Amino acid sequence: MCGIFAYLNFLTPKKRSEIVDILVQGLQRMEYRGYDSAGIAIDGSNDIESPHSKVALLRKAGKVSVLSDFIKESADDLDMDMEYNIHCGIAHTRWATHGSPRDVNSHPHRSNDKNEFLVVHNGIITNYREIKEYLEKKGHKFESETDTEVIAKLTQHIHDRYPDFSFRQLVETVIQQLEGAFALAFKSSRFPGQLVASRRGSPLLVGIKSNSRLQTNHFPVSFSKDAGWKWGDEKQTDGKFSNLGLFSLGCLNHC
Repeated sequence: MCGIFAYLNFLTPKKRSEIVDILVQGLQRMEYRGYDSAGIAIDGSNDIESPHSKVALLRKAGKVSVLSDFIKESADDLDMDMEYNIHCGIAHTRWATHGSPRDVNSHPHRSNDKNEFLVVHNGIITNYREIKEYLEKKGHKFESETDTEVIAKLTQHIHDRYPDFSFRQLVETVIQQLEGAFALAFKSSRFPGQLVASRRGSPLLVGIKSNSRLQTNHFPVSFSKDAGWKWGDEKQTDGKFSNLGLFSLGCLNHC
């Protein structure tokens, strides 16, 4: 069973080494679930010539310890003492359902070789073949055998056509096209310091820790039409977010 983990430090200075340690520790706590590969995505180098420019994607088939060793080997390309006041990192342990245990099939999955949109996923997307076929016709190239990669590439596809969409709007539009059960966490170089998470069927827990009293009622949380309770004043129609002016892409025919 796959496990996803994300960490967002907001106005709390953390070194890159501390962020990596937190993500790896999160993966270690999920090892009991069973897995065959692991990976993380963090903010990368400002050097455009670096292989980890913008977003560093580090993933390996094997145990978390194998990933940890790989991260240490990559330290020369990443300033581990660099400090972030705001940073979003995502992590994943994978149990193969689509595609064999290989580095390229490991999560996080990316939208392109620039790592513009990345996603970690627990669950199964049952209509991924239809989405993949559509995206291939639109010129998108796939590098893995997984169902998850279509999510990252669909996010990129919609962003390219609707560049004014917020990160939240992009994710909401993407998940309207997905069939199956999932828990997802998204990271993007286009939206630095932002994390968007979503679930349908699969469990997803959110924890907030602060050294002082923290008001959380302004955090944007949206509920489906069949949710037992609602938060705030968001008006929803048929599970879509009418206050954002979103629309169904149907079978992606209009995108």
